[in-house]
Amino acid sequence: MCGFTGLSLAEPFPWAENALHHMTGAIAHRGPDSDGFHIDTRRTSLLGFRRLAIRDLDPRANQPMQTASRRTAIAFNGEIYNSRQIAGQHCSQLTLNTSGDTEVLAESFEAIGEDIFPQCNGMFAAAFLDRDSGTITLTRDRVGKKPLYLYEGDGFVAFASELRCFEPFRLEWDAETLPSFFQFGHYPAPLTAFRRTTQLRPGESVTLRAGRVTGRRIWHDFTALAWGTQTTVDLDELDRTLSDAVAIRTLSDVPVGAFLSGGIDSSLVAAQLKASGHDTVPTFTVAFDTQSHNEAPFAAEIASYLGLEQIEIRIDPASLPELVSDFVDCYEQPYIDSSGLPSMALCREVRKYVTVALSGDGGDEFFGGYQRYDWFQKALQAQRFPATFRRLVGAALPLIDRRRGPRLQQLLAAGDAAGLYAQLMRAWPLGSSQEILSGVTADDAASQQQFRDIFDRLSCDPISKAQCADAMLYIPGDLQVKMDRASMRHSLEVRSPLLDSRMTEFGATLSTSVRTQHGLKSVLKSLLERHIPRKLFDRPKKGFSVPMRQWIAGPLKELVHETLAQQELRECGWLNRRYVDRLLRDFESGKPEVRDPLWMLLVLGQSFLRHRQRSAECDFRPEHLDSSPQRTAPSPRLEGAL
Repeated sequence: MCGFTGLSLAEPFPWAENALHHMTGAIAHRGPDSDGFHIDTRRTSLLGFRRLAIRDLDPRANQPMQTASRRTAIAFNGEIYNSRQIAGQHCSQLTLNTSGDTEVLAESFEAIGEDIFPQCNGMFAAAFLDRDSGTITLTRDRVGKKPLYLYEGDGFVAFASELRCFEPFRLEWDAETLPSFFQFGHYPAPLTAFRRTTQLRPGESVTLRAGRVTGRRIWHDFTALAWGTQTTVDLDELDRTLSDAVAIRTLSDVPVGAFLSGGIDSSLVAAQLKASGHDTVPTFTVAFDTQSHNEAPFAAEIASYLGLEQIEIRIDPASLPELVSDFVDCYEQPYIDSSGLPSMALCREVRKYVTVALSGDGGDEFFGGYQRYDWFQKALQAQRFPATFRRLVGAALPLIDRRRGPRLQQLLAAGDAAGLYAQLMRAWPLGSSQEILSGVTADDAASQQQFRDIFDRLSCDPISKAQCADAMLYIPGDLQVKMDRASMRHSLEVRSPLLDSRMTEFGATLSTSVRTQHGLKSVLKSLLERHIPRKLFDRPKKGFSVPMRQWIAGPLKELVHETLAQQELRECGWLNRRYVDRLLRDFESGKPEVRDPLWMLLVLGQSFLRHRQRSAECDFRPEHLDSSPQRTAPSPRLEGAL
């Protein structure tokens, strides 16, 4: 796993090479082992690369890499787990010089073009430079495991694994995208918090030529799967599929470990590791002082039963203010999933032991593990009552329950299943974003329309539609952002067997009645019972959450006030200061319902202030880049022209 950058230029701008070096240096944490650069003969297509060496540690596997014909150069971040099978299909006439997956992917792309992408089982973002045409093809994996951003400038397009790479171009804050942040708590692709800046959607390819985006194509669409059609489940097939998904993710030339929370998904991964003979793999668990959020004792029982080593990582609440600052820098733009905090701490400590870790991400979305699916079902039943009755009840709810009443009122007001699920998933719990925002013309409708677009393309039951929406919006926008940034912050590669393309399709096709026959995630529970006694895992789901409401009222309280009092934020022009002041007064009076909104505003304010600070510290534009950029590691081969 690594990170890469690049430029497509309308003409050979003199600042381009120095810009490339600055961009690539900004993601040294993603690839501490080596760097590399490639510039075509026209000097209008450039690639930069940082490598975290995982498979094939030989320097010949460094990137950017060229095909045997030297027609194609590749910069590739991720892992293709079925690369051996792909090599047998598309590279059988070649003598490969490396044992990893990069060369296989490059040669296969040169052989059949973008048709190779759907054949890849893995996590990846990649750039392919065609020598003859000067075209650069970019792509991103089907679940959005690996990130890829675009910045469209005047006469050029820059691309990179992280937004921080675009700081030489002076990113501009885009308040018009804030309604999406208040809907999702993050920015779903293709949106970002900055103007001229987008991200590739999962399963998308983009072509660049002469400094312009010349094409976009979706090569994978989750709505095309047969959601909810299978009324029976073959546990033997599922067991074999997951076993292989875990096994191929242990392929590594560096040490491997696994996250273990004690929940269903991570316990399944740990059990499959044990069953496949990987009984020396260490497991890692986060522990909290707040017992209601602490699953470490359960994880210890699972590890002990399986005979696996368990290492506990304890979170100290006193360190939270400093960790929040690092959190904001790590995620680069507003992102509120507070489980990113322990994820960062976990990855930092895990990296001291291993370079690769397996996680349990993906089980809830594809196998029906979230409590919200039950809530959604109940809310759908409530929609059978007349709209007038629902409005009357909804108007009374905020008076009865100040914390949950406003959200329940919004749910009752929803007019269709997609709108209902959009409200259920809404991050901002206190009504319309127009109340907290000022001077922003965009509203909440566009964000909610994303759910309708997905629901309308499906013919299955509403719960399956909701799970598909989670696969397309929540997994790539929240879960994958969380783990990619937290892990790569510390040069750790995280692999997710439950997001194997075979596993996601298996889970998607199961009917809702099968997924929930014996409660939430009953299929995976039945599978886990083959490996671990049910009494060790059959308990209410906690999830990888943190006691944020207690933290906001405790160790983070001062930081909340300091941030929201910053003059630069109060005068930003897009935040309703009176609304914020009222929330703070409610907070001081002890009203718990405002703690979640204040966490959102803390993250938003800190992200905006960080952006302004970084912009002020950036004393150059592309034409003024330092001609002697700092290098963080020696460059390997392939610096120069094709």
